[in-house]
Amino acid sequence: MYELKNGVLYKDGKAQMCLGLSYYPSYHPKKFPVRPEDDRIGGLKQDIHDMAEAGFNLVRFAALGDLKRNGPGAEGIEVSFPLIDECMKATEEADIAAQVRLQGYTLNVSGHEGEGMITSEGRELGMYECFLRASLNHEGIVEDTADCTDASARHFMDDPTLVSYQIFNEPAYHYGVDYNPHSIAAYRKWLVAKGIKTEEEARELEPPRRRPQQTMDPKGGVSDDHTEWMNWRLFHYERLNAYLCEMSQVARKANPKAENMTCLMNCPMTADTMMLGEDYYRTAEGMEVLAITHYIPVFGEQNYEATKILDAAESAAAVYGKHAWLVEYNARTNMPANQWDLETYAAIGAGYKGIMYYQWRADYPFPDGPEPDEFGILFNDRSKTAAYHHAVKMNKLINEKLSEPIALSEKYRAGVAVLYSEQANALCDALEGSNRHISNGMQVAYTEFRKAGVPVDFVRACDLEANPLGVKLLILPAGEKYYPAEELDAVKAFVKQGGMIVERMETGGFAPVDLDGVHLRLMELPDGNGGYHYGLSPVKSRGLHGYLQERNSAAEVLERAGIAPVFTVDGAPRLDVRVLEGNGYHMACLANIDTQERSIEAGKTLVLRCGAQGAKKVTFYTPDEELSLAFEVKEGQLCITLPEIKLGGFILIEE
Repeated sequence: MYELKNGVLYKDGKAQMCLGLSYYPSYHPKKFPVRPEDDRIGGLKQDIHDMAEAGFNLVRFAALGDLKRNGPGAEGIEVSFPLIDECMKATEEADIAAQVRLQGYTLNVSGHEGEGMITSEGRELGMYECFLRASLNHEGIVEDTADCTDASARHFMDDPTLVSYQIFNEPAYHYGVDYNPHSIAAYRKWLVAKGIKTEEEARELEPPRRRPQQTMDPKGGVSDDHTEWMNWRLFHYERLNAYLCEMSQVARKANPKAENMTCLMNCPMTADTMMLGEDYYRTAEGMEVLAITHYIPVFGEQNYEATKILDAAESAAAVYGKHAWLVEYNARTNMPANQWDLETYAAIGAGYKGIMYYQWRADYPFPDGPEPDEFGILFNDRSKTAAYHHAVKMNKLINEKLSEPIALSEKYRAGVAVLYSEQANALCDALEGSNRHISNGMQVAYTEFRKAGVPVDFVRACDLEANPLGVKLLILPAGEKYYPAEELDAVKAFVKQGGMIVERMETGGFAPVDLDGVHLRLMELPDGNGGYHYGLSPVKSRGLHGYLQERNSAAEVLERAGIAPVFTVDGAPRLDVRVLEGNGYHMACLANIDTQERSIEAGKTLVLRCGAQGAKKVTFYTPDEELSLAFEVKEGQLCITLPEIKLGGFILIEE
């Protein structure tokens, strides 16, 4: 029996790493592995059996079929999913868990008219232009979607292999915000509820149809046009994430045994944040699991873009004591074989408890299909891709040796985090046409501190008081003018409690920050015994000594903050190391991201500073080998002599 508990997959009460795949996951009329006129039932039975044989333990479907309204409420929805019912039977026969996506492009079962999203030019979106096609503020559509979600969830609730529902898929505003009259009416109510406008002011207000043309005043002023654009963006931003969580709660109420997730794209940490509207934190708060899509290769310098997305989503989940999953992880049919290993090391090292690669078998190659024969570890004709054998060997290693330790461990944190702000994103979007300035700042800060040997989290200002991630050092990716007063107040309170902040400089490096004349630099403080120690103090800046300079490297900032690198490997700059910690063990996940694919020669010393000084046994695992490694503890550091590192590997440290 499979079940999910706080985002961890269990089979017969034993925790295991979820290694899943997608199969019939799409509602698009030309995205499926077997044509309707062919042997769909025979094909799906063979495919699901083969998935289990290859070591996968979960498969994701979509609730493909028919929904009709025959009466009021969820009880009035008639559902029919014969194909997916057969898929569910096959998962039971193969002893593999299942997740079902509950919503397609629209659930307009009542025949509402004028329900589609409308672009700023006045064009209604076509059926397959966007995963969320219908307006999220059309009361009839909201009711239909909730009722269909309830009915669909109840339909699958007694399937013994079902552990989770997916709420929509990549639910972003691909074509900008929605100018449907229902959304404009809801926006006016939102402005009043927020205290931004009076009822009289909001009654006839029209939302802006384009970004403001002017730029920020050099003195820091922001025009009314900028404010109106920010309000319009933030309204949709809040509504999208609230809508997803509302539908998750509908499914959860219908079937409390299933834990739910959506499948967010990587846009919350890119230059498209406000345009696309998805937010990791708001969704993590309202769902049992935070899940994302991820197609960025783990390779070379791009590794830091790929792992930034992984760490950002995991941070948001961890703020609420939850876990992150990958609902779609890169498995292109043309993907180099070594990428399977590297991507798996990266995801597990970031603390993910579920990986669903996209997908098992590629879509039928219709000439005009959206993704013909493009994604899968099998081509549509079932011939094997270059990654197939890597996938099977990696699954075997994890399932037989490491599944439970991975499932029950957590990402090791060093207290270093980058500030994330939806308000700053909205302002940057209004001023500059995207949030690229903020996005680039987050990327640079993340990359430099990761290269300095520490894991990096992302955190909002509102999370600093409770500080669930144990942040000691906070990096502002942009200047203070981008952040609202309440966020700056939270940052100042963080410093008064002993935290340290630095700002990413556009010219390179990191600088101390001065807010309202309160200087937040590290400085020498009297220790009470006639000497000095380094500490933090919010005092006037003039006349101090021993503080950070105007521009500092990440390594210098860490040294001043008293945060040691979690790992170092001299002579191997392209070896990336991520650390997990469990009860009585640590695990280091290694990825060789060298673009020339050169092995790292044996004999290098990996130094870990993560509380693993009580090591009794250190074992190195790859899909091809298992080696006992020599190690010693020196000055509170665990020093491990590494073997040759080809693509990477797992090091299990038993204590």
